[in-house]
Amino acid sequence: MKLPKILDSAHVEQAAALVNEYYTKTYKRGEVQTGARFESWMGGGDASEVVNTITADDLIAVTFLSVDVPAPAAIGILETHKDKISELLEQIPSDLDLAKVSAEDFASTLGTDSAAVQLWRLLRQSDAEWWGIGQTRASKIMARKRPRLIPIYDSVVGPLMGLKNSNKQWSTWHELLTDGSGLPERLKEIQEKSAVAPDASALRIMDVVLWKHGKNLATSKSGAGHRD
Repeated sequence: MKLPKILDSAHVEQAAALVNEYYTKTYKRGEVQTGARFESWMGGGDASEVVNTITADDLIAVTFLSVDVPAPAAIGILETHKDKISELLEQIPSDLDLAKVSAEDFASTLGTDSAAVQLWRLLRQSDAEWWGIGQTRASKIMARKRPRLIPIYDSVVGPLMGLKNSNKQWSTWHELLTDGSGLPERLKEIQEKSAVAPDASALRIMDVVLWKHGKNLATSKSGAGHRD
């Protein structure tokens, strides 16, 4: 996987400007776009008191990224499967950055048999009747709960990362963050130069840069839009 140019060392200032715009540009009613509140809403999804539970506030935060959570899924997540979800979240580190996951530990952390994949499958209802949570919604729910470890996948960021679907999303991000090119340090520099979102994770900064860059590329052809 080749790093998108917007994240290389020659584009730090441009990337920082994209992050600043995402968190500060105002729209109708003088408000910033709702995505700027995704990770911080009600103290964040990884706050100590809710770190191992998906709450209604988490599902509300997901809607800030322009997706809804179908009613059957909301009931299933908040009630029917609440205990199983908490059991799985307890096994997924909340204080671990994706860039710090060693090659040896990747399988146990994010591999096929990991708790993270089990939660992904539960949210997607891969082994039951589908309830309307696709790959984008699932990634946003998981990114809300584990912002340092789980990236967001959507139709804008995915192609920039060379992905046709979410199947290899975690390994692709991990490869770029651990290939020795200095990306984690560069993301920190981008965050500092942006002068906003000091508490955002490196993954969130990377996601914002890629999403804004992808949208800018698209709007040159088809017009502006918000987070999808």
